[in-house]
Amino acid sequence: MRLSRRTLLRILTRAGSTEALARNPHGYATAAVRIIRERVAAPLADGIRYERLDDWYAMERFLEEDEIDLFGQYIEPAGSENVLYDHVACDSLIERDFLHDLEAREDVKLFLKLRAWFTVPTPVGEYNPDWAIVLDREGSGERVFLVRETKGDGELRPTELMKTECGRAHFERTLGVEYGVVTSPDQVR
Repeated sequence: MRLSRRTLLRILTRAGSTEALARNPHGYATAAVRIIRERVAAPLADGIRYERLDDWYAMERFLEEDEIDLFGQYIEPAGSENVLYDHVACDSLIERDFLHDLEAREDVKLFLKLRAWFTVPTPVGEYNPDWAIVLDREGSGERVFLVRETKGDGELRPTELMKTECGRAHFERTLGVEYGVVTSPDQVR
């Protein structure tokens, strides 16, 4: 995103906070850039549309064994035959608890923590959802495909919120896959 100097001057003048700018120029500029990016991106995220193309992820990428996320805080052994990997890198305690709950559920037929390379392009940056899940809904034999983002209460910053809305547009409207942001495993139904 590029704004002209004239536009930036107009924004800063209308904000009426030149005193704060004089007191802490770096802090003011950092906050101003963040706010401007959020304001510009919000309408883009609201109106986003995804179209299905032939550029799909190859199944082989999911099965590459040598790819281990060393930056995950919690490397958890997966004890269920319904998970694709032997170990899962969880970035938070919420993700770790989510993993163990999915392993224990009989209605969960397959699940995986999506790798870092699995992203959805959005107007506010690349979005990497957390989980892909195949569920047997209510023992009916009906397979339901889900994508879930795990976040604790109040964890979503404005740009993350926009990315999740873009994720919803991508998965639900384009692919017909149920999408949701959850704070606990019992919200997966």
